[in-house]
Amino acid sequence: MERPSVLQTVGEKALHQPAHPDLITYCPSMDLIALVTTDQQVFIYRLNGQRVYGATQKTGKLRVESLRWKPNGSLIPRRSQLLAIAWSDGSVRLVGAESSKIVHQFTAGDMVSGVTWLGWATNLTNKSSSSVSVGKGFGSWGSFLTADGILSEEKTPLDLPRDLSLIDIETSLPKLSVLAAAGTSSRQSLDTIFRPFDSKDNNAVDVMVVGTREGTIHLSIYDSFVIGSFPSPVVVDRAPAHLTHHASHEKYSTHSLLMRSASSDHLFLVPMDLRFISASSEHLSLLASRSTAFQNLLRYIHQVQLLMVSEWKTTQELPSRFLRNINETLGEKGNCDIVQALYHSVATGHTYPSVREWLVDELSERGHKRWDKAVTTGLENLRRLVHENMLPALDRCSVILSRFAGIAKFQGSNETVGFTVQQINLIVDTVSCLHLISSKILIQVVDELDLFAAFSSWVRYEIDRLASDLSASPEDDKVEKEASIDHSKVLQYLQTVLTNSPLAMYFNTSLPEDHDNSWKHAEQGLPIYELLEKQLQKQERGVPYMKTLPRVDLLCKLLARQASAVFGQIAEAEKRNVLFGKVYEIGITETAGPVDMRMSPVDLSACRTHIAFVPEGYPNIVQVIRLGFFIENGISRVQNIDSALVQLGDGRIKDVRFMDDNVLLVLWDSSGKRARSLLGLFYDTMPTGLGAPHLKYSSYMQNSGPQSPTVFSNEDIKARLSKYQIANPSSFTPERMEVRERSQRREKDDTRRLVFLRDDKMHYKVFKFADATGADGDIPMS
Repeated sequence: MERPSVLQTVGEKALHQPAHPDLITYCPSMDLIALVTTDQQVFIYRLNGQRVYGATQKTGKLRVESLRWKPNGSLIPRRSQLLAIAWSDGSVRLVGAESSKIVHQFTAGDMVSGVTWLGWATNLTNKSSSSVSVGKGFGSWGSFLTADGILSEEKTPLDLPRDLSLIDIETSLPKLSVLAAAGTSSRQSLDTIFRPFDSKDNNAVDVMVVGTREGTIHLSIYDSFVIGSFPSPVVVDRAPAHLTHHASHEKYSTHSLLMRSASSDHLFLVPMDLRFISASSEHLSLLASRSTAFQNLLRYIHQVQLLMVSEWKTTQELPSRFLRNINETLGEKGNCDIVQALYHSVATGHTYPSVREWLVDELSERGHKRWDKAVTTGLENLRRLVHENMLPALDRCSVILSRFAGIAKFQGSNETVGFTVQQINLIVDTVSCLHLISSKILIQVVDELDLFAAFSSWVRYEIDRLASDLSASPEDDKVEKEASIDHSKVLQYLQTVLTNSPLAMYFNTSLPEDHDNSWKHAEQGLPIYELLEKQLQKQERGVPYMKTLPRVDLLCKLLARQASAVFGQIAEAEKRNVLFGKVYEIGITETAGPVDMRMSPVDLSACRTHIAFVPEGYPNIVQVIRLGFFIENGISRVQNIDSALVQLGDGRIKDVRFMDDNVLLVLWDSSGKRARSLLGLFYDTMPTGLGAPHLKYSSYMQNSGPQSPTVFSNEDIKARLSKYQIANPSSFTPERMEVRERSQRREKDDTRRLVFLRDDKMHYKVFKFADATGADGDIPMS
């Protein structure tokens, strides 16, 4: 009898609220545990129990229905970890583990009543990240020439357009500034959202699969680039089945979907072939990741534009109230308006009585300070937003669009990326318009700040002069104050800015008829940059011009509409390459019983999917269905379906989880005595020297009658299957388990971890295997 291996405790946590048993997940690259409590709070904890993140993100009757960490592929360096949180209204939020901020948010569809599964996987595209050998160490010129040089028989073909497209330009650009008022309140969260493209990621695609209660399957790649939604491929009794599990392997573009009937516990397996990965352009990774980055930039630009309008209104509201009162008074007397009256005061030194009363009594020193602060602060914030936020974001847009233009120009004759060079040129034209307008705004803001400083100094001098007694202040003091004022700037401010700032043309609303006349070019798909330049020249000459063309908000809307059209065409091109295979009925599972599935490799063109579940009416039996797939040109075909059953004594199976490509973990309750054991079944290949196979597969035929199981008595289980012993089993009765697999990028360390949730759901423990050589504790988050 082999002695059981004792699992070593590396962390535990007592919770304040019961945890949802199906909503606990372990981060694949960091020692972080995410879970959801019954009061719908999402928490992320370290191994030592320290809380990294915690929030109730939704209110009302909405529920958290799925959690999933972003995967780390074996060939991909560790990236910023994201946690996907799916809510019952179909919304999915991606939270950064380092920043604890919401990085992305999207919805799985309209009128969604719930999310049944959230899967996240990495697929390799088998595309080279570069045609240039990087990081190779050659001992001599001879070894270099024969390895990949002139004398090499198998040289890597050089591809200049591809290598140029993979040059990392964005890291050379100034970093975008934080927008505290728009939610990006930290440098870390902003860096998480705007990650530069890493050429090492060019051979991998992150795929997210979201299943809804309506049966739709929502696909997205690269965090938030939506491919689209598909109707359920399985319909039972005129009702669509919903997704309940998903399995994939990074080497294959075929994914396995496990569907559950809406009216019963029947399980069905459907292969899903993502041919946009297997038969994709070599630019798929670049295209999808930069599309995601461009979408983030559009959201960032929209937030900047809203803040710009807000700051502009701040500079206008308070002064307009002051000016409105005096203009009404001057209008009643029929003398002049405030601009003429103040101009008269500056030019002659004489002040009208009504203006004197307004300056001294209504405006006064306190009102002037409020006026000065509102205008100065608003203009300075507006200058900062344009200079530090808008212009750098537009520069990044230009870089990404140049990549898109290159992809469209140099794509192969048999490839399609969903857009043309002409469409990209139109977006570039709109970005150029925004760049021109932003530059104009920046120049005008700087000028207005200078002119307003002179005007504000003069107003303060006038208030003091008119309010003071001539004998109370020496005459030379007044002369010195007046000498420091640039009266030419004061007069210029009165003439050009006070009641009609040139900035108004960029932010004020316009009449509907002006909008109709101005946007005909844009609606007809024509460039508008040259037209905008001509309209700005007309405005400077004081002749009528199209008033809506220079408006920042309308240009931003035009940019978003053009980009949305291109994104939609890209998604549609990829969506046409998503194929669903034949539906296979697997069996009937216990209601709320444990189910798990896994895809494992066989060779380059073959793989297997294993599905483990507890069949209906047999709480002590585990059934494993094995499907063999043959994949050719990205299209899969099921070659064989086998089944095996194993009866585990007279106990009850609480949970099942695949640990790796060979071992299935079973949490077994011995005869209902709350004596839980962790069993290990070799479900694929039985190592030599361990006796008879644990599972005996035979061909699976639907509705072929009951299959004879392999029977293990309680004594046999303890002798052959009880490979792992849980420390202090009497004080901790596990109910559910979560498995973190061994990292393929850290083969020297055993990074496998087991999380057990106690039966009262108020306490969990984290274990490692006794032979693990990896260091305990948290993996650094930076």
